[in-house]
Amino acid sequence: MAPSETSRAEVQRIVEILKSAAKPMTFIQMKKATRLGDAGLKAALESGISEGAAFRWPDRGKSHYFWSHSADHAAQQAVLAIASEEALSRTKLIARARKQIPGFPEKSMQRIVMNLAADRQLQPVPAFTAGKLLIRSGTTAPYAAAARKFIEEKFRKAGFDPALVFAPAAGVRPAPPGAVDAAAQILEAIRSLEPVAGVPVSAERLRRHLPRLEKHDFDTAALELRDKERVFLSPHNNPLTLSEQERDLLIKGAGETYYVAIAIR
Repeated sequence: MAPSETSRAEVQRIVEILKSAAKPMTFIQMKKATRLGDAGLKAALESGISEGAAFRWPDRGKSHYFWSHSADHAAQQAVLAIASEEALSRTKLIARARKQIPGFPEKSMQRIVMNLAADRQLQPVPAFTAGKLLIRSGTTAPYAAAARKFIEEKFRKAGFDPALVFAPAAGVRPAPPGAVDAAAQILEAIRSLEPVAGVPVSAERLRRHLPRLEKHDFDTAALELRDKERVFLSPHNNPLTLSEQERDLLIKGAGETYYVAIAIR
């Protein structure tokens, strides 16, 4: 079936399903969600892909994958998210990012990292032995953490307590846990993971970025931000098909409503 023969309603429905998905969906999963036949689904997907509203992802085994974001875009975001948290060599950064984008070719990830460095979104910094590390431009925490780890290891090898080096100065008290409210943490995390306003970040990825934030506090803050029109929340199209463990990774709304992603307005 030619793309022009495909029902616009079917294409729009497929695009909405992919937008609400927390991760790429297989062709079989799309069939179950849409109840379309092979030919109809293929034609609708082809239309969505030609319009730039759907994207084909690398195959894994015999499965074909699709999502509302391109694999290249997801790879870029994975690289930047990792480089926001850790200072790594180019090789380790590529390997870590590929684990988050299954099936993504190594050469393609090398290209992504090279382009981000050329655009100065990644900053090379001196390693502590030889070579260079990469961090996200504008951040210092990853490099500070790497420096601290290096110095602590040197102190341990010398037989000294590394805590002595980083003991707080007299009269300086660390901020108590929870000093920053949950809503502020969520907004800061979204901006760190996705600097482009309006582009969603999956709830699962955001939770991994904020491991100390309790689920109840996370969900409550996300819903409050939505009510104040600070963010958009993307609802899951059929949460009853998910396991309880999968639903726990999402944002719980009223009744049986669950949200898979959040974006700053």
